[in-house]
Amino acid sequence: MQAAQILALALPNVVPVNVRDNVLQHLIQDINNKGNHTSTGIVSTAALYPLLSDNGQHDLAVELISTVTYPSYGYMFNNPYENATTMWELWDAPMEGPGMNSRNHHMFSSIGAWFYSHLAGIDFQSDLILIQPRMLSENKKHLLTKIDCQLSTLYGLVHVSYTRDESDTFANSILLRVSIPSNAQAQVIFEPLYPGARCVTIMENHEVIWSIDSKDNSVFHDVNTGLMTRQVGSGDYEYQAFWE
Repeated sequence: MQAAQILALALPNVVPVNVRDNVLQHLIQDINNKGNHTSTGIVSTAALYPLLSDNGQHDLAVELISTVTYPSYGYMFNNPYENATTMWELWDAPMEGPGMNSRNHHMFSSIGAWFYSHLAGIDFQSDLILIQPRMLSENKKHLLTKIDCQLSTLYGLVHVSYTRDESDTFANSILLRVSIPSNAQAQVIFEPLYPGARCVTIMENHEVIWSIDSKDNSVFHDVNTGLMTRQVGSGDYEYQAFWE
């Protein structure tokens, strides 16, 4: 059932707009009913995590990838029977049965694309590199407080790292470091750290480039989503964004 809902939601123009939210809620409810586990296979797993992250369920996506109970990636690599060193064909590879015949089924590795595109937030639009790490809510931020990612792209090496709420002094802030390769342009996008949060200050390389009281247009503020966007060229940048 999960696979049918995931693929219908992920493919264009399959689910009518007026019932899309109902289908998504059925999917979420089924995941919850299974104790926050998926019942997906190799065809729909790749679409699940981006679907959740792009539809207000990033917390749930990170919970699913963090679990170590059956069935999950965590169980595959940490179980009482056989700790995987490659991707299995099925979630329950240690169990006996004729259905299990592959210990190197790379299709489940599709989760790696989501690590780059949503956890680190590296994506591409036309000739722009997009940097938009997705933020967990305040209630779930303990699941993921740090990221450090390098990705070799057609533009060159892109490096993104962040630390969230580094200390009490900088509560409700994120420290983001970004490296953009030569001859490339990028948009660095800051998500609200929690629902309803508003940005009050953004610093770039230790200098204030935007504040809630300033008229500086170097950072675009989308009042509908709360997203803060800065366009930059190649180079190394360190940002600190403060929210309230």
